[in-house]
Amino acid sequence: AVVLLLFIIWEAMVSQRQVLSPMALPTSIEWYQKTPPTEHSYSELPLMVKF
Repeated sequence: AVVLLLFIIWEAMVSQRQVLSPMALPTSIEWYQKTPPTEHSYSELPLMVKF
């Protein structure tokens, strides 16, 4: 198993495969936003103590 793993890693580094998407554009819309969305920011601090 270790020899097979080493072969897979070696083959991945040595082979010269073409990139599937030549533009290499990000697929997630999160990369287009400059700042985090409001639901992902800490505008309100979480309540640590339950009253």
